[in-house]
Amino acid sequence: MTLSLWLTPPPESPIYAHISQLITELPKADPSLEVSPAFLPHITILTGLAQANMSLLTLLKVPRELAVSIESLSFGGAYFKKIYFSMERSDTLIELAKEARMKLKNMSEDEAQRAVESEYDPHASLVYNDVKLNDTIKEAVRHAVEKNADELGYNTWEGSGWTGGQLLLVRTEGPVVQWEVLKTITLSG
Repeated sequence: MTLSLWLTPPPESPIYAHISQLITELPKADPSLEVSPAFLPHITILTGLAQANMSLLTLLKVPRELAVSIESLSFGGAYFKKIYFSMERSDTLIELAKEARMKLKNMSEDEAQRAVESEYDPHASLVYNDVKLNDTIKEAVRHAVEKNADELGYNTWEGSGWTGGQLLLVRTEGPVVQWEVLKTITLSG
């Protein structure tokens, strides 16, 4: 079984609702995106966990005042990182990613630090898809994201974010529609 550790905005927060809306609405920005599945808004902290690691989740020392902030709208080539918000590498987010590697993957502090520095790219995906993004699709997506920000009273999504939220342990194998939240830990925020 493949498990992932996700950080979500507080479920009752406006940003949770708005990112959820983008995940649902952005596939309508261009016909080639319409086959994109829906999923919970999240930042992946760690993936590739084994079933045996579930009990260790309660041992995580979550930084107080865990805060995340959106840097920019970004585009990539990978299915799970096609259209996304790049997130600021805040000290508290990096501390959580490092702690997760130490406790859940049994890495030493030095190994975890190196892994976070070299491999960890915090982001909140908005679209999962295999389509090759061209300038027309990117422009349609930018327009939809800007429109969403305007409707919320933001000048831009950049700089918005949240504090606290939830850690979710999610079974992430098989099709996205079959993914399942196995454990939830609510963080103070």
